Amino acid sequence: MKKNTHLFFNRICAIAIVAVFIALACLLQPALAADKQYRFVMVSHIGSNDPNMKWLTLSLEEFEKRYPDVDTEYNYAYQYSLQKNVQYSVQEHVRLIEQIVATTPDGIAVPIVSSDAMEGPLRKAIERGIPVVAFNIPDTRPEGKRIPYLTYVGGDEYLTGKRLGEFAIAQAKAGQIPQPKKVMCANQNGIHQGLKARYHGMKDAMKAIGVEVEELFIGADPAKARNTMKSYLSANKDVNYIFTVASWSSPWAWNVANDMGLDPDADKKGMTILTVDASPVALGGVKRGHILACNSQGFWLQGYIPMEWLYWNKTLNYEPQSDFLTGPVVIAGDKVEEWEGLVRNIFGDAYDEQITW
Repeated sequence: MKKNTHLFFNRICAIAIVAVFIALACLLQPALAADKQYRFVMVSHIGSNDPNMKWLTLSLEEFEKRYPDVDTEYNYAYQYSLQKNVQYSVQEHVRLIEQIVATTPDGIAVPIVSSDAMEGPLRKAIERGIPVVAFNIPDTRPEGKRIPYLTYVGGDEYLTGKRLGEFAIAQAKAGQIPQPKKVMCANQNGIHQGLKARYHGMKDAMKAIGVEVEELFIGADPAKARNTMKSYLSANKDVNYIFTVASWSSPWAWNVANDMGLDPDADKKGMTILTVDASPVALGGVKRGHILACNSQGFWLQGYIPMEWLYWNKTLNYEPQSDFLTGPVVIAGDKVEEWEGLVRNIFGDAYDEQITW
């Protein structure tokens, strides 16, 4: 009897110990699943005062939900600031890349704002075994000469300018807006490869119908930019189209043209203005009839997909065979309502705060 009691007691103890281990395993499982095995860093030129940053940071959060073993970081160089007039600096961006490379992350996503300036630190990262994905802005040099990153994820900024130009030409032929005579392209940063590509795309679109496109460097300071545009428009009476290659400068252009009595709304007379991106200010301009059209370059995808390529490269040694274009998509007319709803879901209460019309 005592022997049976002893065996029974041992079995109870064994069952209890197993139950404890099972309970501990259940408790530890979420923690183990959440252990971070990889660290991917996005080193961006898009900062906290740029409305597009929200797309990127939210997509990184969504990526971490699906891949809980990855820690993502978002870093940015000096950004354009409408409030403080802090300008983006390529030199600061390069310094930031060098700092990140020194910490040996498992992967880096970066816009190639300047191929010449960024080539050194990015080649050093790749030589150290750190995979690099370009996003938002590619190295536009031919393959074999460009920085040997895994792939590019983003819009084609040349096509952004070209598609917007072609859309405007089609609308003019349909009698919805005036025929273009000369286009002023307002650019705040003369060394930004993506902005230059937008200008060249617009230039080639208008070249097909014999219309000149002239680039005007306006800077990032609102007052100086307005004065520069006013002086240019005063001296170039034949300009009846304005293309702002950053959406936040489109209200400046509209205000200048409106103050000069150039009738800048998107109608059959006066000045016609086009801008870029599915940002609140751009969509607000289209909705109010101040802007003819803007575009989406798929910013959310530009945050998520680079991280996924880095993950597949690290875990599966998978190398993409081509670049991944996320845009452009022209937004105008009845499309703006649908896009406004989508973008409001991203920005929430901050959406209306971004509209500066």
